[in-house]
Amino acid sequence: MTLEQDLRRSLLILAGVTLVTAIFSDLFYFPDEHFQILEFMGYKLGVTPATDLPWEFGARIRPWLQPLIYFLIAKPLLLLGVSDRFVIVFILRLLTGLFSVAALAAFARAVLPTIQGEDGQRFFLRYLPLFGFLPYLFVRTASETFSAAFFALAMAVALGTRTPRRLALAGLLCGLAFESRYQAGLLALGLFAWLAIVARARTGALAAFIGGGLAAVALGALADRWGYGQWVFPPLGYLQFNVLGGGAEHQFGREPVFAYLYLLPAQLFFAITLVLMAGMVAMWLRNPRHAVSWATLPFVLTHFVIAHKEARFMFPLAILATAFPVLGFSPRLPRWHETFAHIWNWRRGWAAKIITALSLVFMLYLAVYPFGIRPHMPMARYLYRHVAGPVYSLDPAFQSYPLYRASGFSSAQIGALQLDALLDKGPVRLMSRTPTPPALPAGAHATLLYSEFPLAQFGYGEAGTHYIHGWTGFAGRARFLKLLPLYWYTLYRVERSATIRS
Repeated sequence: MTLEQDLRRSLLILAGVTLVTAIFSDLFYFPDEHFQILEFMGYKLGVTPATDLPWEFGARIRPWLQPLIYFLIAKPLLLLGVSDRFVIVFILRLLTGLFSVAALAAFARAVLPTIQGEDGQRFFLRYLPLFGFLPYLFVRTASETFSAAFFALAMAVALGTRTPRRLALAGLLCGLAFESRYQAGLLALGLFAWLAIVARARTGALAAFIGGGLAAVALGALADRWGYGQWVFPPLGYLQFNVLGGGAEHQFGREPVFAYLYLLPAQLFFAITLVLMAGMVAMWLRNPRHAVSWATLPFVLTHFVIAHKEARFMFPLAILATAFPVLGFSPRLPRWHETFAHIWNWRRGWAAKIITALSLVFMLYLAVYPFGIRPHMPMARYLYRHVAGPVYSLDPAFQSYPLYRASGFSSAQIGALQLDALLDKGPVRLMSRTPTPPALPAGAHATLLYSEFPLAQFGYGEAGTHYIHGWTGFAGRARFLKLLPLYWYTLYRVERSATIRS
């Protein structure tokens, strides 16, 4: 089998898993990918009121490029009669995932000639579908996903023939990565430094790179003008608030310099993440002249210095990370040859097989059931499609998302006495944060309508409630992991027996 056949097979597998993941992954990893991307799009579609947008909209510090691209896809779908917004967002997820796979394909083809030896090249190509976190990240409607794809394309172009035309395209793609997520500018600066110092690109080609980047910034400015309705420069406001003003640190917390050493592995793919982290450091030390080393080093070091840290801040490296092991551990690199020749042989050992198996199992698991700290999109989907009237809760009320809020839907928190009075008038839709119903007034009984906990419909709701309690206890003991609360929202139809207060 040729190298190209290896690559095509790996990409086909990844594309298939990405398709399945896009179908089931109707949630978000972090609220920003919904509220600052999809709800921005919803605002321009006339669905989301400006009052329901996050504070960043009023502060004008978020880019509009990605919401604009999604708008240009969603608007024609609406005109064609595709009115279900969950279907529209699924299409956006799928297209984002396929775009990411295409960016990975371009990056893999470009970086392959820089890998020494056919053994290393085949290992790189055949291991691509085994990075289990890729499909889940690929279908996220997040700025990190867009910036990762655009920069991977920029790297692919820059690794080829460095003519002024090609470097203008590389600069344009770097600029689009920046306009998707401003921190990607650090990747672009590293790549530009590599082009100037290591690759020794000509002055005209470097000027073309800068020109391409500025063209992308100009496109971003037009998108921001369309989104905010006036000329603004969000990157400056973002820098002033989050970095110079310490807004992110004060609002979201401060972590120690070494926090990424435990934040990044604190997830299902902990084993392969540790390998990638070690591979990245080895790449910097053993392969210091490689473009990937120059691009990633300033990005990572700057994020270590910034006070507020989150694992997702490293997601723009997701595609580049596929090359870390072979660029760092390859025995063909000159430094510490004997030591790394021994490490390289571990790829056939039992530890590598366990890491690979865990990665595959979790990849398939997340493809069909994207378990995590649920943003309760499954419940929002059920309410959007099946419930038009009021929903009540003894807990803080469930607030659906503006983009998915059906006409006539309302949600309110009530007390036990209010619930008792409502039951006198008829059945009540009652929401609980656990897959078991709360304490009900005398004579009332609950019928399950829908639960985010899959086993609730089979009568195992109590197991979900026990799991929630266990998670809550662990999160309280391990506060340094910054784990979020876990709920499985469940909707019941509560009514009083006919013989009571008839």
